[in-house]
Amino acid sequence: MLMNRGKMGVAAAFLSLALLLSGCIRATSRREVTSSGTGLRSEVGDASLTGVIVANDTTQGRITLQELGSDRETILQYNAVSRITDKYGTEITGEQLECGQIMEAKYQLSSARITEMNVPEDAWEYQEVKKFAIDSAEKSLQVAGRKYQYSDLTYIGAGQQRLELMELNSQDTLTVRGSGYTVYSIVRTKGHGYIRFANYKDFIGGMVGIGNGLILPITKNMLVTVREGTYRVLMSQGSMTALKTVTVRDGRESIADFRAYQSAGTENTGRITFDIEPAGAELTINGVAVDYSDPIALSYGVYQIGVTMNGYEDYTGKLDVERPSDTIHISLIDREAEVAENEATETPSSTDTSSGKDVVTKKIDSDHTITIAAPEGAEVYLDNVYKGLAPCTFTKIIGSQTLTLRRDGYITKSYSIDILDDSENVTLSFAELAENSDDLDSANTSEPTASQAADTSSADSATATSQ
Repeated sequence: MLMNRGKMGVAAAFLSLALLLSGCIRATSRREVTSSGTGLRSEVGDASLTGVIVANDTTQGRITLQELGSDRETILQYNAVSRITDKYGTEITGEQLECGQIMEAKYQLSSARITEMNVPEDAWEYQEVKKFAIDSAEKSLQVAGRKYQYSDLTYIGAGQQRLELMELNSQDTLTVRGSGYTVYSIVRTKGHGYIRFANYKDFIGGMVGIGNGLILPITKNMLVTVREGTYRVLMSQGSMTALKTVTVRDGRESIADFRAYQSAGTENTGRITFDIEPAGAELTINGVAVDYSDPIALSYGVYQIGVTMNGYEDYTGKLDVERPSDTIHISLIDREAEVAENEATETPSSTDTSSGKDVVTKKIDSDHTITIAAPEGAEVYLDNVYKGLAPCTFTKIIGSQTLTLRRDGYITKSYSIDILDDSENVTLSFAELAENSDDLDSANTSEPTASQAADTSSADSATATSQ
């Protein structure tokens, strides 16, 4: 008898495991209340509930609400008679309802038909959120300078698809909704894609600017995560510059091939010469250390810069690139020197640091490591820097960062990870990448002509653009 119970227990365990792996059982159990007017309910009268829209079947006129603070889901019907209003009180149709919206619904118990639906007065909403911070340890989301709490019940999705929290990326655009200090839904309204560079070996060691805000050192095997959209990609190394226009789509990888490139002109590009005292001080642009021994080509826009050197006061400020060429003079203050109160350090043309892109310095734990164990064979990138093929191990970097996994013929995937300062080695494993037979987008909007290609076919290098 004991043997039979043991066999039954083992069988049940395997069955539960199989169901979990197949996605039939969610991590948190859900009690679904279905009222479809098919005789499943005999109650009469009206009822109401407030919840987050987690599904909308526009063909059947059926909407699923997850009640606030609960995993209970209720399916309701809507039709032309249902009075539905948006947050402004304007009447809309059921087809216009979106997943992630917080709605208060009044419905008939007998038929589960919605009579009225509106946005609760105490519900708030942030749209077009491009700057946010997620702390998974304390389950908080900081947005618009305020901190809110999320939970395992918070709806996270994109369109009609549910997402895991770690699938959100700092490059995404979000709509966040909640009530009080609680976040009930996070919807990704604009996602991210990837730019991979090809045939750019002569620029390695230089700088690449993507759009007006992202600037990175050029390294081997570069794969950069960016918000979906169209960008000017400007590579520079010494007196050489090259420009490409790249369109990035959500979840897709675009290739910027610099074999036969378009030389960078002066339009919307500035060559900045830095004159910094004392000699040998370190210059950072948007948090990245750069070599300023030669002029640096930057797309027009605003950049956060910093200058540091031992024994001197640090300098931080904003650099507004708006001319084809400019020289920036910066003199650091000697900490031991007597400086009059009215004496000022020479600064760039714009020094207002009250706003702009935050610069985050990562802490390195050289005594410990991060190991990416799976999926095996995938290229591993940490904050756009290539680390090797999984399984691979590299020096531990503390803080929030983006881990990207890539493999030819598969869909590239990014995860937001938090690495704790706990004096421990970290091992992470991720799901296998999904196959994709068409995983690359052409990133070149200005292809070279046949004669141009012939001119550059003899050498895989960039022609210098004179300063």
